[in-house]
Amino acid sequence: MHESIEPLRLRRAPVVRIYDVGETTVLVGPDGDAHELAGPSAQLTRAVLAFALAPRTRAEIIAHVEALSGAPLTDAAVVDELLGLLRRLEILIPATPPRRRATGKRPRLLLGITGAIASALTPGLVGLLQQRGFEVRIVATEAALRFVQAAALEALVHHPVRHDLWARDPALPVPHINLAAWADVVLIAPASATTIARLAAGECSTLVSAVALSTRAPVLVAPSMNLDMFAAPVLQRNLAQLTADGIHVIHPGTGRELAEAPDERVATLGPMPPHPAIVDLVEAALRIAVTRRRGAEGPPRDDAAWDAIYRTHADDELAWQRDALDDDMLAVLAREAPAGASVLDLGTGLGVGAIAAAARGCRVVATDVSEAALARAEARAGDAAIVWLRDDIAESRLRGRFEVILDRGCLHLLTAEQRPAYAAAVARLSAPGGVLVLKTHDPSEGASRSTTPHDAAAIERLLGDAFVLESDAPSTLPGPHEAPAARLFVLRRRPG
Repeated sequence: MHESIEPLRLRRAPVVRIYDVGETTVLVGPDGDAHELAGPSAQLTRAVLAFALAPRTRAEIIAHVEALSGAPLTDAAVVDELLGLLRRLEILIPATPPRRRATGKRPRLLLGITGAIASALTPGLVGLLQQRGFEVRIVATEAALRFVQAAALEALVHHPVRHDLWARDPALPVPHINLAAWADVVLIAPASATTIARLAAGECSTLVSAVALSTRAPVLVAPSMNLDMFAAPVLQRNLAQLTADGIHVIHPGTGRELAEAPDERVATLGPMPPHPAIVDLVEAALRIAVTRRRGAEGPPRDDAAWDAIYRTHADDELAWQRDALDDDMLAVLAREAPAGASVLDLGTGLGVGAIAAAARGCRVVATDVSEAALARAEARAGDAAIVWLRDDIAESRLRGRFEVILDRGCLHLLTAEQRPAYAAAVARLSAPGGVLVLKTHDPSEGASRSTTPHDAAAIERLLGDAFVLESDAPSTLPGPHEAPAARLFVLRRRPG
């Protein structure tokens, strides 16, 4: 037990199943298994849990127990036994590195609620959406507000709940158009049979239906009703029409029909799925929409667009992302960057280059235009000695000189206007004799990937005044699903 706990920092789980009564503390695991602790064992448990609100090591917990008791522990086995129990019951969990909150624009979600009983659960859905990074505003039908109070929802989102097509509000002179343009994604949950019929018919008599039919953002609809209503042919025709019209129709879950007497209720198909499943589907739809827009419009060109990519895409949905630095770049790093060398990782993304350099004992600075990327990279890196900085190499404010500069796919994303500034910046930041390790798409790939590939001639035209091109080798730029052709250039900074 000692060896397995010693390296860890443990903290109290966000949700625990514990109650105190008199001198007894009862601990319940996720499987319902209960453990009753009394007297000194209960006191020790309460003291450890209060101390573990912040991440603590085993040694820190033991020192705290000794301080409370006023004497050294002659045998730490009782503490180790308690820590083992608390971990098995998922009451103490390993602490994860703190993550900085991205300062870029959060995805904006407009939530429409309608006259289904599940509208009573809307506060829980709103809270989960906010936890997952969405900025939420709410529109409602009059029927929805019979099940949930607007004041409760307004306290959560700090914006009025809109329900009137004709409200006179200078902030929203045409509410359905203004809100439709504001949203990155629209979610109607729960969607009643009446609202589904309105959408299928193109009928805009409520603010909810008018917004959903006016927006260019993805629209997701979560039907919620009893099984007989859901199975009705007219309802199924309406859902088929929504699907054909490009609206995302969420499949229902199972639940108990509240119209039945409590002791007669059985689980049937029809209600909308649980909130976590709905949010997962919203995130997936938004990721797909962003990917399609990016494919049509080319790669992002500003920090807000890059932030949106890193906020809405998992690691395996980033075409360029991999868990370790490319073998050929790693080989150059091993040759050129001994322990203590200064390394700059440009466009670090999720930090694979920076992490690889830090693992070699290098002094590393990693930059990116996206705060969201930097936050994720820092969390992945854990305790690695890396300085994470928001910086645009085409408008760089960095100072100092670096012995190695890594660029895995940054240059080929820059516009023609940005590339001269890039060349000037890497020349200024490279120490005399330092190395620029640069990978771009191969010319055979650029047109299909909306990047600007480079060959040796293009590299020498751009960087030849300050660097000597030492090697140009065929390579790949591997991601989670494919490895498009690339070129790996190694350039040496000229003296002076």
